[in-house]
Amino acid sequence: MLDKKALRKFTADSPAPAIPPGHGLLHAPQVGYIVRTAVKIIGRRRTLVLYVYDRKRAASGDSRPVWTMFQAGEDYITLARREDGSTRWREASFERLGKDYSFTRKCVFYSAPDNQRVCSFFHDHNHDGMEALTYAQQAILDKRSTERQLRRERRTIDRMRPLHALPRSLEDWVRREVMPAYLRCGHTSVRRPVTGICTSCGKEATLPSAAHNSKITCPHCKRELTVKSAGKAGRTYDRDTVQVMERISSSEVVARVVKVYYDYDRDHLLPTERIYENARVFIRLGPDGKAAVEPYYYSYNRGTLTHWMPGDRPIFYPYNDNFEAVTCGHVYCRNLPKTLAGTPWEYCPVTAFYEHFHEPMQLWPFLRAYLEHPRLEHLVKTGFFSLAADLAYRQLSKDTLDESQGRTHRILRVAPEDVAFLRTLDVDVGDLLTFRECGDAKDRQGLFLWRREHGVERDVTQILKHMTAHKLMKYMDKQFAALRTDGGRGRYYNMQSAVSEYRDYLDMCAKLDYDMGNSFVLYPKNLREAHDRVARRVKIKADAQLRRDFKAAMKAISGRLDFEADGMKFLLPTTPEELAAEGNALHHCVGSYANRVARKECIILFLRRCENLAKPFYTVEVRGRKIIQVHGKGNCDPTPEVNAFMSKWERQVLRAPAAA
Repeated sequence: MLDKKALRKFTADSPAPAIPPGHGLLHAPQVGYIVRTAVKIIGRRRTLVLYVYDRKRAASGDSRPVWTMFQAGEDYITLARREDGSTRWREASFERLGKDYSFTRKCVFYSAPDNQRVCSFFHDHNHDGMEALTYAQQAILDKRSTERQLRRERRTIDRMRPLHALPRSLEDWVRREVMPAYLRCGHTSVRRPVTGICTSCGKEATLPSAAHNSKITCPHCKRELTVKSAGKAGRTYDRDTVQVMERISSSEVVARVVKVYYDYDRDHLLPTERIYENARVFIRLGPDGKAAVEPYYYSYNRGTLTHWMPGDRPIFYPYNDNFEAVTCGHVYCRNLPKTLAGTPWEYCPVTAFYEHFHEPMQLWPFLRAYLEHPRLEHLVKTGFFSLAADLAYRQLSKDTLDESQGRTHRILRVAPEDVAFLRTLDVDVGDLLTFRECGDAKDRQGLFLWRREHGVERDVTQILKHMTAHKLMKYMDKQFAALRTDGGRGRYYNMQSAVSEYRDYLDMCAKLDYDMGNSFVLYPKNLREAHDRVARRVKIKADAQLRRDFKAAMKAISGRLDFEADGMKFLLPTTPEELAAEGNALHHCVGSYANRVARKECIILFLRRCENLAKPFYTVEVRGRKIIQVHGKGNCDPTPEVNAFMSKWERQVLRAPAAA
């Protein structure tokens, strides 16, 4: 390490050599920087000093170097000078001092002795000074990089040191319980006996007859087999992923990801097996009570001391199927009781969860969820496996489950009599929320099954305010069968669309103050016709209210904004239809402003020429005492005469106290 204190003292005591004003390099535009050199003893070390001057600054009289680099042995450092005269240390190599990759091509040595001095310092007489400096510093960088990599690899080796060999029964377990099982034979026939070998148990079996790809049961291991003729199947492959747990300490375990390949060819009935470990995920209990996850992957040929690398396996595209990067696999459960004993996961229900689904799973999210969710074990033991899966592998809101409770119905926030019903269905979180939407309806279980059958996810809660669940289901089944006259290609393409329209119908009836206790209102004979009829009435009512509000808003400002000058004057619209006509005539969107005018959010005025008051000319929007828009045909800007008129009106009327 270079002594920065000694280097600063040297810089202060030994000013950098100046470049004479008449030097030719100062007037060479192709030169960006001029380099002068010296070899000094600094801090008892022989040091190469490189003074780098900005040519333009030096030509203007600034003789201070922008960088002073110190090179000694296998270390270098640069003292950079800022524009305000202050300095800071930089650890970049010489070719990285500038802002682009062509920096060294812009640098020249002040003189031939400077170039020779650099070559002699590095004992490199095969290159010029700039190349000798660059090669020497790159060698230093490469050595540092190698040392850093070796330090990382030594840490990785220490991390892997507690691991033992994989269980000896792993291959047998993979063959019997994970990989597809076949009866491999030389030929198949439906007329004569067929002799083959079971790939699961490895024993020979003879059948009276068997066809290629037919299903049979092995007489020895009782596993279902697929009959495969070696000649017809040719060369085939099977592959899968398994995980093996191993204990590291009382607070840490590791999930070891193992890849399995089976290669079948024409000449052999049993496969060539290839089993290797390609990832390890360490899970430990952190000081905050949560699980800390540390993954490693096997890089095959990347490392020097070890091929194990920290992190997730790099993949080219995250959405492609990359078998080597998959860490989700079948779980080897035979060693779990011994492996997890004495750890925070001693009672973690991994075995029960895996054996229920018997599908590939990712271990570390499940182990992490066990620490973060105190009721995960309870859900698995009571048979709610899909809920446990959602709890482990999905981000759920805090009010989905009440994990502060100890009873199942309180955890799920349902009635006690509903627990057995939900367990039978093995509901997931979506199903649970749907069931809870049914509230305390008398036939809530039947309603839930009806919603699952028909895919109804919304609008039911609002409808149940007006009727029972039984009447809702009965009415919707009858209506849906009658409404799907087009085969589901139009308005009512599924039950959800019909339910949503029914809810819309009931909401409009309530808005029109209909008697919501009247069965004639609640259960119209034809939902489509009733919905459209009520929708028309709502629109008529809304249009009537809009006209009343629009008329009241115009009446409130009548006479306050009138103005006539220079052959032009303002008119007030009296109805929403007049706004629409104005927008159609001038090809702009003022017709959509009717609701804003009715709510008194803005004022719309028609500017007309006095000679033809019936012909639209310009439209003006006003808010408060400010003109917002003035547009003519096609949203064109106002002419100078219109601007002059608007200025007079704004000054004399709009901003006058009487207009407030």
